[in-house]
Amino acid sequence: MSSQALQADHRTGAPWDTGQQGIQIRNLNKSFGKKHVLKDITVDFAPNRVHGLLGANGVGKTTLMAVILNHKFRSSGEVLIDGEDPRENAKVLERTCFIHEDQKFHDDDTPTSLLRILPRFYPEWDAALAERLASRFRLPMGTRTVKLSRGQRSALAIVIGLASRAPYTFMDEPYLGLDPAHRSLFYEEFAREIAEHPRTVILSTHLIDEVSDLLENVVMLEDGQVTLNADIDHARDSAFVLRGLEPVVRELVGERQVLREHRLGNILSVTVDGSATDDDHRRAAQSNVSVEPVTLQELVAARGMRGMDNAEMSL
Repeated sequence: MSSQALQADHRTGAPWDTGQQGIQIRNLNKSFGKKHVLKDITVDFAPNRVHGLLGANGVGKTTLMAVILNHKFRSSGEVLIDGEDPRENAKVLERTCFIHEDQKFHDDDTPTSLLRILPRFYPEWDAALAERLASRFRLPMGTRTVKLSRGQRSALAIVIGLASRAPYTFMDEPYLGLDPAHRSLFYEEFAREIAEHPRTVILSTHLIDEVSDLLENVVMLEDGQVTLNADIDHARDSAFVLRGLEPVVRELVGERQVLREHRLGNILSVTVDGSATDDDHRRAAQSNVSVEPVTLQELVAARGMRGMDNAEMSL
């Protein structure tokens, strides 16, 4: 695989529900003044799958989600949800739920008041699920949201996101402030809920290895552009690591694109763009060089470092 955008065959994933067409994005651009944040993005998010929206800080992940849902206006291009433009379209937007990284609540609201009001906005709302999740996260139900800790606000947002049962659920770094035990609780409840009530989820996260088992598809952004769109297995196979003595590793890499390098003494580790071939494995074994897979976390880090290097070169 090359560094060009990789297109997955969505037919290999969950079946396309006749009532859902997923999200189609064509030639989408978003600028803030002279700053171009999203650059000619064309990508599909198939329905009833969990999509990881990955990339380094500042590449446009939050902006993309906000533009899809018309929380921010697009500069140009097309966005369709179930074949309809979500702009000023209440029928479409009531099928969506957006959990923000900096989720805002009215200062005077409490978890109790919110869970009483929100069913009016989400037709598929499950009150029993909301109560159970609030109990599991030990939310102080009578405390005003302005008094909640960052972790408690994140837990409240997670409760809303899962209990809404919105067919299109967007989660932007939903776990901020949660300790490891409560993050594990989130992953457990998320996996259970998606298995029992499938929906389309777009999840932006930096704790990639923690959530990788939940993801079915990966869309990666670099500098406001989609550079990877593949199912989880193809994504993991889109790069590999060669590790060994530097001269030998350099020879094995040849002219291929290097995403990242790391030295420890005279040992060089190189993350190479593309899939390792049978010939790579054969030559590496003959040269006492290891060929290793990359985790999604390592892949995003490597591509993010490449983006930073390219930005510095353009200054």
